[in-house]
Amino acid sequence: MLNLKGIIAAAILCVSAGLCTAQSNISAALTGFGADFGDRENAPIYKIKADDAGKILLEPGLRLGGEIYASDITSLKFAQTIKIDCMQKAAFSTQVMLRFRLFKIYKHSLSIGIGPCGFYRQTWEDEEGYIDEGVYHSGSFQTKICWLSGELEYNYYLSKKNDLSVAIVHGSPEGIALAIGIKHWISRKSSHCNTCPSFHH
Repeated sequence: MLNLKGIIAAAILCVSAGLCTAQSNISAALTGFGADFGDRENAPIYKIKADDAGKILLEPGLRLGGEIYASDITSLKFAQTIKIDCMQKAAFSTQVMLRFRLFKIYKHSLSIGIGPCGFYRQTWEDEEGYIDEGVYHSGSFQTKICWLSGELEYNYYLSKKNDLSVAIVHGSPEGIALAIGIKHWISRKSSHCNTCPSFHH
């Protein structure tokens, strides 16, 4: 956890320092639907589930992010997710990513992010019938660090300050989730959407 805490602290400092000078944005998205690709032995005791195997997840949550651009196509992003998991307990994830814009066409853009992610949740060990699947480390909060994590994000330009954002994110150690929300630009160069008809109005 020490390495992850150091990465998170550095990212927060970078975000705080960079918001005033670089191209930067903050975002908020709702999460809820996801998919788990692991073999879930605890699926029979899930309190919220869409299928008996526990492969389709219904875990409502909020994902907050901050992003700073180093160039027109590269950026550093910090994201924090808070949700209610399938056992109706609090769960969180903290993600730091180096992001790359894959393309920007008119009002549409697509970016990919890669970096570590820490997952932590209220322990399931007090639940009757719980089986240790070997994914999380035990404790009052069960934790898991994934050193290779990421997201794929599509953005649609709404105005000079706001984009609609739809992303596939690393929602659980062995799963993904859908996040839909708004990205608000604190600072954005005109080149980000200088082809949009409304940009110069």
